[in-house]
Amino acid sequence: MCRFSINYPKPKEELVEKLRGAILQTNGFFEGDEIRGVFKGNTPVGNFSGAYTIQDDMINVHIDNKPWLISCSRIESEINNYINSGAV
Repeated sequence: MCRFSINYPKPKEELVEKLRGAILQTNGFFEGDEIRGVFKGNTPVGNFSGAYTIQDDMINVHIDNKPWLISCSRIESEINNYINSGAV
């Protein structure tokens, strides 16, 4: 459904904890490490799910289910903004 890559030159352990925290705040599911993982979450407009892999500084994301109201570019932008912000 959606595929994109995001550059993340910081420690990958930090990235995984950020992702885990964000997904679990939605009462979702997260299982992953510094190499790959899967996730499911909830938003006010519907559920989403996907997977990621990490290769060097690139995070490759595949969203396989998303609310039809939300575009792939919006999801990519939101994830990029979140993981590259200073907040943990």
